[in-house]
Amino acid sequence: MYGVVQQMPGVSEREYRTVERHLGPDRPPGLVAHVAGPYEEGWRVLNIWVDEASFRRFQSERLARAAGLAAQEEGFDPGKAAGFSSFAVTGDELPF
Repeated sequence: MYGVVQQMPGVSEREYRTVERHLGPDRPPGLVAHVAGPYEEGWRVLNIWVDEASFRRFQSERLARAAGLAAQEEGFDPGKAAGFSSFAVTGDELPF
């Protein structure tokens, strides 16, 4: 498993939804879980992927373009994502 955390200071649900709109409705292959919501300074996203390669493929094929278009439309900085290999992932609904 591979986790990705992205914190976007100053970003709200509106900007997040703009990125979603540009991504489209199709779930990316390899995405296990997606959690997003507000934090004190803006918006935070946590994704769990089956592996780093799945995330990198999604990032290069879809996310970079969608975030760039949304940032131009809404005038925000999409921030940087920090990835990590997961030591433990648990949950009743996870597919393993």
